[in-house]
Amino acid sequence: MDATFLEQLLYEDESATLDFKQEQYKFAKASDDDKSELLKDILGFANGWRRSDAYILIGVKEVTGGRSNVVGITDHLTDHSLQQFVNNLTNRPVRFGYEACPIDGTQIGVIRIEQQDRPIYLKKDYGKLKRGEVYVRRGSSTDPTKPATPEEIAQMGKVATTLSTQAELSIEFAHPEREDGLGPRIPWSAEWCEFPDAKDIPTLTKRGRSSGSFGIAAIQMAMGMEVLNEIFYHETANYEFVKRLFRPVRLVVSNTGKVAANDVRVEIIVRKGEGFGLSDECEIPERPEKRKSRLDVVSKGLKNIRPAIRRAGAVFIEASDDRFKLEMDCGNLQPGRKVWSDEFFIGVAETGEVSLEGHFFAENLSEPKAFTLTIDADITKTSMTVDELIDLAEAGDHDDDDDTDDED
Repeated sequence: MDATFLEQLLYEDESATLDFKQEQYKFAKASDDDKSELLKDILGFANGWRRSDAYILIGVKEVTGGRSNVVGITDHLTDHSLQQFVNNLTNRPVRFGYEACPIDGTQIGVIRIEQQDRPIYLKKDYGKLKRGEVYVRRGSSTDPTKPATPEEIAQMGKVATTLSTQAELSIEFAHPEREDGLGPRIPWSAEWCEFPDAKDIPTLTKRGRSSGSFGIAAIQMAMGMEVLNEIFYHETANYEFVKRLFRPVRLVVSNTGKVAANDVRVEIIVRKGEGFGLSDECEIPERPEKRKSRLDVVSKGLKNIRPAIRRAGAVFIEASDDRFKLEMDCGNLQPGRKVWSDEFFIGVAETGEVSLEGHFFAENLSEPKAFTLTIDADITKTSMTVDELIDLAEAGDHDDDDDTDDED
């Protein structure tokens, strides 16, 4: 099983598609009553009302609202023996499997129950379970005293085809430079630096600094191709603030279902005033220079033009008066395929948990599917004086000059 997907399951609560068992089921040399507990859970999931595969994680203690604790197991069930046991008792074969999976330095057992034709029931009494009863998992449990009603059984056959055509999608954070998934929850560290008020930051001319224009630079200034950047220190403050606070990240969207997902789009909306913001690369300032080329204004304007044709993985962030809106196009996703987004930037102002709420849209989703990505932020608060800012700006400008000399 994919380690990233398994990690994601640990952050989910028990539901119609997920169950946690701290200890292994009693099976080898166990009584019929003991083994019927395992049989009941598999049948309950197989008959359950759901739109994706179901999972039983064995060796995991549930933590509601957080990452469940992996306690591990040392004794595993044998998939072949388990298949033979279940399918010798049921009216039709049950599609499921058992797998041993490593995580957190130990192993857990994972039973995956596929979506399949229903109803499934026992051909004879076994242990605590009765012949012909259709056991169904509802919510976070399967109650053997409340099997499916005749009306529910009649509906099971009708919805099987409809459910199989629904897209199943997942999303997680990804490394900004490599195609590595990071899971739906990531740690985050950044710096919030308090800079002087704009009115207290001098301009280059007011401070009496030399523009340093010599040689070709002086000719360019004289011809009007370059102008003195009087707000050089102000731009440095903005550059340093953004560089320290905003961090790059990507997303990866996966088709975890059995059918193709068509015309997939991701949308995340962040309300302003919630303590964090989104930005694409074209909005991140570049290191300022004391001299500005008039051509810079044109080139930077071109970076902000939204492309007419959007490729898979393209990210566009739109800012309005009250919100940031991120859109990611994914195109058509075949089962098992992943799409990695372009790099974008997130800025978080305060230490704590930050949730990014979003939705999937696709042609074969009956309605938008919600998801949540979580950031555990640790933000360091610092400050900078006017003199420190100017020294930093001058040092950065000299570094750029040195780089230019090296290239020559």
